[in-house]
Amino acid sequence: MRENRKFIRLRAPIGVVYKPLKNKRRKETLSLIRNISGGGICIAAKEALREGDLLEIQVQIPHLKEPIEAIGEVIWYAKTNEKDRQAGEAGIRFRDISPQDLHEILEYVYMVGIG
Repeated sequence: MRENRKFIRLRAPIGVVYKPLKNKRRKETLSLIRNISGGGICIAAKEALREGDLLEIQVQIPHLKEPIEAIGEVIWYAKTNEKDRQAGEAGIRFRDISPQDLHEILEYVYMVGIG
């Protein structure tokens, strides 16, 4: 099977806060990122998400004072049956992220993953 990824992925347990964009009354959910790249993130989802859902995302890169904010689209969701995991995992593609924030992510992935 051939991978068509544009960015390298870094496995790193980074804090993330997410909230559905269309449901303003729903509270933010704190979770962990399983992996991160310049194209998006894979998160431990605490509730079922649907493909196409848009999420407000705040990623706390360890060396940054302020979280990186973005809008992401759920590309896939899979339930997990493992006891130590959350309800599932979700792959989220960045849809709206500032160039500076994207640069910070790419720099972090490179610095930790390669450098």
